[in-house]
Amino acid sequence: MKKILISLYDYTGNASRPYKENGWIVKQVDIQHGIDVLKWHYASWYLGFMEHGALPEVGIIAMQPCTDYAISGAKHFKAKDVDGRTEASQKLVSKTKEIIEFFEDLNVLNFWQLENPMSRIHKLNPWLGDVKHKFNPCDYAGYDPNPNDSRYNKQTWLWGDFNIPEKKFMEPFEKEYPGFKKLGGKSQKTKNERSKTPLGFAYAFYNANN
Repeated sequence: MKKILISLYDYTGNASRPYKENGWIVKQVDIQHGIDVLKWHYASWYLGFMEHGALPEVGIIAMQPCTDYAISGAKHFKAKDVDGRTEASQKLVSKTKEIIEFFEDLNVLNFWQLENPMSRIHKLNPWLGDVKHKFNPCDYAGYDPNPNDSRYNKQTWLWGDFNIPEKKFMEPFEKEYPGFKKLGGKSQKTKNERSKTPLGFAYAFYNANN
């Protein structure tokens, strides 16, 4: 029986790419692909995969939108907390929790992981617990099919229940994340480019969690 990866908010598909390449059934859930996670009927979708009374194992990864959580934008937190932007983001986090708990209750969840840059997300959502892993893309550049694409610093934090990947560090080209210089503005395209999962980490994570 095949395994299933549910990849939430993974518009670019980088985070789920290694799973797809290795025969997993991958479900990318992102509103930019026409699937609103708040309206997605995940239970009926999943139960359709039942074979001979058995259900496939599931992994969940969530590239949780960070706009209202990233510490880099802390000066805006107060305004966002008042005007409803934080509340809207909290609904997405609550939905992520709901999906995780559904598969945990079925006893089919093999691992789950939620990602953010340096963030306050766990302070507003205590169920996440402590940060489990912190890394920079250069820590896993050795796994990238094009290693130079991952040779930069951009600290990322992970929460969840998963195996921590073994590092294959390569010296970064620059001390700071080059995207801040090259990717200005607030367009959706810019947000997608900045938030995409580095492939080096994606392959490392797959190797440790499959």
